[in-house]
Amino acid sequence: MAKITNYIPEPKPEYEVENQRQILESLTTLQNQLNFSFQNDLKEEQDTYNYFLSWPYNIKVQYLI
Repeated sequence: MAKITNYIPEPKPEYEVENQRQILESLTTLQNQLNFSFQNDLKEEQDTYNYFLSWPYNIKVQYLI
C-alpha cells in the first residue's frame, strides 16, 4: 500500500477563482496519485500470483546427473 500525501487548501470565506483552482488542482493531483498507486499494487499482486504459480519451476536444480 502506497503512502499518499497531498495538501488541499482551505476554501476562503469569500469566493475566489484562484482559490477554487488551487483546490481543483490538489484534488486532481490526489486522483492521479491514487490511480498510479493502485496500478502499482495490482502489478505487484499479479507478480506475486505469477511467482506462486511458477513455484516448482523457479527452483534452480544444482545437481543434474
